[in-house]
Amino acid sequence: MINAANDGAQVMVVTGTSRGIGFEIANCFLQKGFVVVGCSRGAQTIQHPSYKHYIVDACNELEVKKWVRTVKNEYRKINILICNVGLVQLGAVTGATSLESFKSFLDSNLVSTFLVCREFSKVMMLQRYGRIINIGSIMSEMHAPGTCAYAPTKLAVVEFTKVLARELADYGVTCNIVSPSMVRTDSNLVFGSKWEKAMLDMQTIKRPIEASELCHLIDFFASPLSSIVTGQILHTCFVN
Repeated sequence: MINAANDGAQVMVVTGTSRGIGFEIANCFLQKGFVVVGCSRGAQTIQHPSYKHYIVDACNELEVKKWVRTVKNEYRKINILICNVGLVQLGAVTGATSLESFKSFLDSNLVSTFLVCREFSKVMMLQRYGRIINIGSIMSEMHAPGTCAYAPTKLAVVEFTKVLARELADYGVTCNIVSPSMVRTDSNLVFGSKWEKAMLDMQTIKRPIEASELCHLIDFFASPLSSIVTGQILHTCFVN
C-alpha cells in the first residue's frame, strides 16, 4: 500500500491510463513525485512504485461508486482528479452514424465524466479542497465534418465542468478544462497521416503538442496556488 497520507505526497486520480493521453499524464506526474491512482477497462500498463491501477468501467455507476470508496479508504485524501477517459473516432458523417455509435460516445465521453466527477467531488467537498481537471478537445469548437458524435459530447463536458465549478466553489474545489489539439501519442498513429494533416490545417499553431506540454497546463490548474481559477478552459494551438 502506498501511504500517501503519511509521506505528504499529493494524490492524483487519472482515468483512462492504459494508453494515450492518460498514460502520458500519469507518467508525467509520477516523475514529479505524485502518487497516481489510475483506471481503465484494461490491464495495467504503467509500472511505478507510486502508481496503483484499478480495472474500472467508468460508464458503470456501480463500478465507479465502488472504486471511489476503495480509493478513499486506501488514500484518505484526493488532491487532484483528471477525467481523461473517452472515445475518439473520427470520420463518420451524421448520415452514416448509428444511434448505437452516438450513444457510445455519450457514455464514454460524458456519462463517464459525470459519474467520476460526481463521486470524487463528494470526497473533495468533505475535505474542503480539490482540483478537478477535465480533458476536452478543440474539436468541440471546430464544427468539423465527421465529428457529429465526438464534438457535441466534448462540448457537453465543458458546460458540465462550468456548472460543477459554480457548485463546488464554496468548498475549496476548482474545476477547469484543458482542451488540447492533437497530442503526439502512440494511439494517434491509428488515424494516419491524412487525419494528422487535416487536424493541423485547422489549428492556429500547426504542430502536434507533446504530452509534457499538456502536463504543463494541467500543472497550472492543479497547483494549490490556482485557487482563484475555476470554470476556465485552456485551448492549445487554437484561437477561439
